[in-house]
Amino acid sequence: MDRGNTKISEEFGLSSESEAVKEYLRMNRDIMYSNYPLIADEIIMKPNQEKSCILDIGTGLGSLAREFAKRLPACRVYGIDISGEMLTEAHIINTSEGISNLTLMLSDINHMAFEDNVFDVIVSFGVLHHLSTLTRAFSEIRRVLKERGEAFLYDLRKNPPQEVVTEIADGMSPSHKRCFLESVKEGLDVSYIEAVVQGLGVTRYSLSYPTYSRATVVKNKSILQAQASRFLGKRFNQLFVMIYLQK
Repeated sequence: MDRGNTKISEEFGLSSESEAVKEYLRMNRDIMYSNYPLIADEIIMKPNQEKSCILDIGTGLGSLAREFAKRLPACRVYGIDISGEMLTEAHIINTSEGISNLTLMLSDINHMAFEDNVFDVIVSFGVLHHLSTLTRAFSEIRRVLKERGEAFLYDLRKNPPQEVVTEIADGMSPSHKRCFLESVKEGLDVSYIEAVVQGLGVTRYSLSYPTYSRATVVKNKSILQAQASRFLGKRFNQLFVMIYLQK
C-alpha cells in the first residue's frame, strides 16, 4: 500500500483503501455533498475572473470538480488525487452523469505534472490538513496558476469552537464521527498558514470563514432544504478557514 493509500486507511480506521473509499462515498453522500454546489456557484459568480481552466486538488470522488464542469461546459476542469481507487469511483460517476469536460489524474499536490501558468482557478475542499507542510503545496499552486489567477482553498481550522464540534459530531454515525474528529485534530493553524504564504512572497491573500452570497443560497435552496442543517450554515462554517490566494 503506498503513502496515499496508507493515509486514507488510517483516517478512516480501516485496513484497506477499498474499505476507506466505500466509507468516504457514504460520508460524501450523507454529509459533505451540499457544500460543493455552494462553493462552485460562489466562485463562478465572482466578476472579472477568467474561468477557462480550473483545477481541483485532492479531488477524491471528483464531487467539487464536477460541479464546476456541469456549470461551465466550455471550461477544461482537472481533478488530481493520490488515490487510484478514489479516481476509479470518480470516473464511474462522471460516466453515469455524462461529464465530458473533466479530466482526472493520479498526482501528488506537491509535485503536480503541469506546466507553469496553466490555471485560472484552483480549488480544494478538506485536503490541506492531510499534508505535513503547506510550503511545497502552496509553491506548486502558485506555479501552475496563471498571472492574476486565483486559488480558493477550504479546510478545517485549528481549535474551532468545541461546542460546534460536539454538536456536529453527535449527529454523525460512529464511523463518520471517528473520521470527523480525527480530521478536526489536524486542523490548520491560521497563523501558520499566514506565515507560509508570506514566506513565499504572496502579497494578495486573505484568510476568512467561508461565506455565501444570497444569490448562491437562493440558487441552491432545494439542496439546502434537503440536507441536514447541522452540516451547513454559519455554525458549520466556523470549523473552516477559506484561504484565498492570487498570483
